[in-house]
Amino acid sequence: MRDTYTFEAMPSIDKIHSIFELLRKHYKSGLTNKEISQALNIPPSTCYRILASLKKYDYVYQNKRDSRYFLGFAHLRLAESVVEGMDLAAICLPYLEELHSQTEETTFFALYNGLHCIAMEICGHINTRVSVGRGEIMPLHSAASGKAVLAFLPEKERETILRNHQLESYTPETITDVEKLRENLASIYATGVSLNHQEFHRGITALAVPLFGNDNRVIGAIALVGISIDLDSQQLDEYAPIFVEAAASISSRIGAVYPQHILDYWAKKSPR
Repeated sequence: MRDTYTFEAMPSIDKIHSIFELLRKHYKSGLTNKEISQALNIPPSTCYRILASLKKYDYVYQNKRDSRYFLGFAHLRLAESVVEGMDLAAICLPYLEELHSQTEETTFFALYNGLHCIAMEICGHINTRVSVGRGEIMPLHSAASGKAVLAFLPEKERETILRNHQLESYTPETITDVEKLRENLASIYATGVSLNHQEFHRGITALAVPLFGNDNRVIGAIALVGISIDLDSQQLDEYAPIFVEAAASISSRIGAVYPQHILDYWAKKSPR
């Protein structure tokens, strides 16, 4: 064993990362708890507890015959999501460019990863006053894209998230009351449009609409973000139907049937 490190008061996430890297290097032979502990200079009991948690969620698996640990299959699922997100980003990009051209605001595609929404593709962040970074995390309860996803998750899954998810306050406008959030999500479900009035960042307003995969399950959102003093209610009302139209088109290309009640709602609102 030559992979030795010195860790004293190392944060748990660093320990986990180091365990993953060590197991990656020894992907053929695997390692015992003792070998990992010695290589990383982590107390055996601490190492065992970390491995037990990782094993529970399939980030590592343990060979019953010799008790050696290997990387688990959860990493494959994560990798598949990243690749899928990249493919979706390529599909979304032309639509984001057109929406940016129409609104002159930052537009982006956010992918749902089971915990948050992640910004995967952005258009206009260089030439507009609002910057959204690729890889930026969008909370489910406060970001427009997060709420667009949360509103369309299966009820059981949504309620599990609402019960277990801490509704962190990012600004005074963040909805931190579960019942008020449920009411907001019901409104989003009815119209297909999620609005964020300074709930995630002060002075920033956003609009998002959900995207659906080929199993008709919500997979993310396309969104617009801008300065609150510029994005008033009238502009948001003007932008909402073109985002719904774009989201329906993207979802159709992926193989989804966009929720008919959303299409009907905006068809009734459009001028005759």
